[in-house]
Parts: sequence; C-alpha cells; structure tokens
Amino acid sequence: MIRFSLAQDAQEVDAIILPLFEDKKPDVVADQIDEVFEGLLNDVVRLEDFEGKKGQTALLYTKDATTPRVFLVGLGKQKELTVRGWKQAIGTAVVALQGKKAAACSLLIPQVVVHSFGVKKVATEIGIAMEMAQYSFDTFKEEAAKVSALMHVHIICSLDAKQKKVWEQGMEEGQHIASGVLFTRELGNTPPSVMTPALLAKKAVELAKGNSAFTTTVFDEAQMKKLGMGCLLGVAQGSVLEPKFIVMEYKGTEKKVKPTVLVGKGITFDTGGLSIKPGNYMTDMKFDMLGAGTVLGIMKAVMQLGLKKHIVGIVPTCENAVSGEAYRPDDILTAMNGKTVEVQNTDAEGRLILADALSYVVKEYAHAKEVIDFATLTGACVVALGNERSGLFSPDDGLAQKLYDHAQAVGEHLWRLPVGEEYSDAIKSLVADVKNVGGVGGDRYAGASTAAAFLQYFTKDHESGETPFPWAHIDLSCSYYSGKGQAWIRHGANGFGVQAIVDYLRG
Repeated sequence: MIRFSLAQDAQEVDAIILPLFEDKKPDVVADQIDEVFEGLLNDVVRLEDFEGKKGQTALLYTKDATTPRVFLVGLGKQKELTVRGWKQAIGTAVVALQGKKAAACSLLIPQVVVHSFGVKKVATEIGIAMEMAQYSFDTFKEEAAKVSALMHVHIICSLDAKQKKVWEQGMEEGQHIASGVLFTRELGNTPPSVMTPALLAKKAVELAKGNSAFTTTVFDEAQMKKLGMGCLLGVAQGSVLEPKFIVMEYKGTEKKVKPTVLVGKGITFDTGGLSIKPGNYMTDMKFDMLGAGTVLGIMKAVMQLGLKKHIVGIVPTCENAVSGEAYRPDDILTAMNGKTVEVQNTDAEGRLILADALSYVVKEYAHAKEVIDFATLTGACVVALGNERSGLFSPDDGLAQKLYDHAQAVGEHLWRLPVGEEYSDAIKSLVADVKNVGGVGGDRYAGASTAAAFLQYFTKDHESGETPFPWAHIDLSCSYYSGKGQAWIRHGANGFGVQAIVDYLRG
C-alpha cells in the first residue's frame, strides 16, 4: 500500500502532480509551490499546450533536482467537477508517473476541491483512486517488465489541526476500502487454471483467520447434494473441478440485527458448456466469477473498517466446462427449493447456480434486512449500457434509489432497468416450472430483464408466493476492462461495486 503524509510544500520527490481547472488560471496555486514552477506554468498556458480540459495532461521537466517533473492534469470546468472526475484525474496522473518509474510524488490539492467534497471525503477518495491506479496484475511477468510501485505520496493541502485529524481518518478508511477493491481485482485477474472453486473457497476461509467476528463455512459436493442444489450441481457436472458453496458471516456487533445478505456468482471459467461460446467470446471468461469476487472484496473492506453491522456473503462457485458429463440443452434441473428448470441454453448458467444460492437464502435468512446479488450475468446488459455502467434491478423503489445514490456518491454508475410481469411471463416453461432463458428470442430480447426475472423467481417463498426481504440484483456489465484499460486504471478486473456497496453499508 502507498504511504501517505501531509506536507506544507513540495518535498524531494520524482514529480509533483498539479490538478488544474479549465476556468481557473494556474497562478491560483503559485503561492503554494516554488516559483520555478510558476514560470513553467505560464509558458505552457501561453503556448496553449495545456488548457485544463477534463482528462488533458502535460508532463513538464524542471531544472530543480528536488522535483524534476511537474505533471499537469485537467479537471475541466470547476462547476462540472464530480467525485468520479476527480478520481479519474488522480488515477491518470499515477498511471502516467509509474511509466516514468516514479517512486515518490507530491499531490497539490486545490482548495476548491476540499470545499466541494469535504476534507474526509477528499482524503478517502484520493486513497482509493491512487491505490486503484497503481495496481497492476503482473505476477506472471518478468521482473524487468513489472510496473514500478508508487511508494510514497506527499499531500500538499492547507489544513488546520482539526482538519488534519479528519484527513488522516479519511485516508485510513480509504485504504481499507481500497484493500477490498484490490482483493476483488486480484481474484478476478488470476488465471482460471489457478482461480478454481477450491482456491476461491480457500481465499474466503483465509479472510476469517484471526477475526472472531468473521466465520466461513464451505459446503462440498456431498453436502450440496444433501441440500438438493440440483442447479449448481448440474452446471458443475461437466468439470473435473469440484464445486463449492461458500457462506461467510461477519458479526460486527453483539446486538441482534437483521443481516444484509450479499450473493455473488462464482463461475471460475465459462466455456458456455455444450452451447459453446465462439472463440473470441470465450476470452476474458475468467472474469465470470467477479460477482463472487465482489462479495469477497466487500466482506474484506467491511471487516477492516470494523463496521458495526451483520453481513452475510454467499458464493456458489463452479466451472462451466464441456465434457461427456456436461449438462445438456433440454435437461430439466431441480433447484434447492424444489422448483424445476428447463435448460434451453447451457451458457445461461450463472442464473442457475444463483437459483440455488437464493433458495438457500430464502430458507436460512428469510429474516434478512435485504438481499443483494452480484453477477456478470448477461451480454444483453453490456449491449444496453456499455462498459461504464452496471444494471440495477429491484422491485423495491427505496432500495434501488439508495443503491443508485451511494454508487453516484463514490463515482460508480448504476442504471435501473425493469423487472415486471412481462419478463416473469417470458421465463415460463411448457415442460418445467421455468426455463433458463426468456421468450421466443431467448436472451436476445430484454435479456438482462428476463435474467433478472429468473433470479427474482427464486427469491420467493413458494408457499406464500412472496419475497420475504427487499431484493436487488446488480448485473456487473462493466466489472472489467478489456484491451489496455483506461487512462486512470489498468486493464482487467476493475473492482466495480465494492466501494459503492461499502458506502451503502456504512449508511
């Protein structure tokens, strides 16, 4: 993790980061830095090489041995600044300076940013943004090719004694949250031959070590059979890897409080099964366990923050493989709650394993305060929303609005999509209780909503026909970046959702 410290002026570093607004002249910061930098800023502005537009950058070289580089990053117009834009600017600077092998830097915080977001929030978001930006999955690269770590950041900001204490608290909390985000990213980036259901279960068990408030229970295949988890076992039967069913429980308070239950899809690799994916669609399918990774990351952050909450994490995990033992289209599987499912497409497997997980929640945690599930569930959601938003589904307006608001507050984007009678009707089967894809066109039409309707079906107590708790489903359509990633965060798993849900749980 990066070591942060507060400083009154520029230190001996590899570079200083200056975030600047488009509609604010650079001389507003001239009194806070050495005069030599003021000359550089005047030149770059005069030549119009840097205008402070959002995302714009410029790297300047000084003749000062203590600070050989100045990195300018644009914030855009002051009135348009958001938490998301601030984090992206900071992350962009970190990624760029790592490319210059910078080990230490200074970051000057414009006072208007502190006034806009508050001392604690600015500190928290800097801690998260910088840790996320500097992370690189390079475990399998030779040493010379690995990304240089940013070790020390000096923060230059005008704060009084009281504000400094608030800043330090915010920074500490930010790094705890970042540790959960990076845990999720590391799990997701790990190659699928390594990140097996057994290893995912091991990571969940390790989370509980040394913390009496945290317990992890892992069910094996025999126990799943006893519970009647026919959908999870059906998906898993084509793989030589044994499935696991993971139950994590964090009790941060001795008071009897209703738990928040988090459920995450843990397909450690998805070939599509016998409804096999085309080759170019099978790339990146190691990320199909990011629902599970998100739950583990949230649990880690919650534990490190010491939240006085009761949180339960549920992860069904297996591989969706192709073999002579694999489940088939036209098979009928029986879920834990006794309901039958017609398999029309073996590549709609995530909702099947979640059907058993949600049935387990209804049986064991019907008293829950709320249930939120996370899954890289449908390509249809990516088609609808792209790579920067995830789909939010819930029949509960209050829960949906709170989740949306907390995501916005930390710079993550959710967008509410519909569930309702027409989507529930689309998953009705002629030969079983439900089918795993919706409508005549399968998942081609409203596929994200029919998939959500399938999950909603398994949140119900089928004696009363009612869902006993508020429920929301998040389709993690943007949980990873292909290619080279973004300027502010490298490619691969991006940890989407961890900070938003932690912020929601903190209230």
